[in-house]
Amino acid sequence: MSSDIPSPPSTTPRSLTRMVLIGCLALLLIASPVAGLLAWEPVEEGNVKVVKKWGATTGTVFEPGAHVVNPVSQSTVSMSVRPQSYTMSSKAGEGNQQGDDAITVLTQDGLRTDIDVTVRYRIDAAKAVSFYQNYRTLGTAEERLIRPSIRSVLRTEAGRLPVTEIYTGEGQTKLKDAAEKELGEEFAKDGIILEAVQIRNVELPSEYAQAVEQKEITEQRRQQKQDELAVEELEAERKRIEAQGEADANRILAESLSDEVLAQKYIEKLDETDTVYIPVGDGGYPQFVRSLDDDSSGQESSSQGSSSNSSA
Repeated sequence: MSSDIPSPPSTTPRSLTRMVLIGCLALLLIASPVAGLLAWEPVEEGNVKVVKKWGATTGTVFEPGAHVVNPVSQSTVSMSVRPQSYTMSSKAGEGNQQGDDAITVLTQDGLRTDIDVTVRYRIDAAKAVSFYQNYRTLGTAEERLIRPSIRSVLRTEAGRLPVTEIYTGEGQTKLKDAAEKELGEEFAKDGIILEAVQIRNVELPSEYAQAVEQKEITEQRRQQKQDELAVEELEAERKRIEAQGEADANRILAESLSDEVLAQKYIEKLDETDTVYIPVGDGGYPQFVRSLDDDSSGQESSSQGSSSNSSA
């Protein structure tokens, strides 16, 4: 009895070649989408990507948008170009470091004071390659460049100011301007744009702060006394002017009260009321009436005497 056993497939060289070609084609079809995805390099807004080839920077920077890279030899590093801030403060939770991180400086007159400061900066997109080559990350740049630089500049500039000026608005403006000038030039070399230096607070020594407070209280009291004295002087001047006005009015009134005017006033009062109080002279006549009579008699005698002389 014979059995039908299938023979193995033919493995001729031609069939082997065909199988290899089919396998390569299948592998290519599978790998193409994956390779395409790996070659697609999107860049989001607010970021740039530094392009590297075989691990070394190429000098190319991808701006926001879609880009294509060779996934075999090229790679990219994303970097934020948005504004950043680095704060050094004495208050916990405000600064980038834990605890008291204020900058302690020595003023021109030898007093120590603490300064809270914030540095605002961003990576220059056009110099992102230079920044990456020097620092790689923002944190490294803050520790190696920003932090030591701002400490050095503020200590130098504070040493040129007396403590009486450093805590004023003018003194803090001087510190800010000097820091922005020096740090701006230094940062630009490493691909960083300095946007602003903000002097947040100047903490004076306790003993000096008490002296300043006492001086301010004394000044306020002195000013209060001056104000009170000025008010008193104004009141005295007002009274003097008022008294002078009354005196001038009385003088003018006295000069205007002749005997004829007084007699007229007496007659007018007699018409207005039944009771008039007037000074009475000898003979029961009002004093000013008597004076008028005397004056009239004297004038008549004088006139008669003149007439007699003329007749003679």
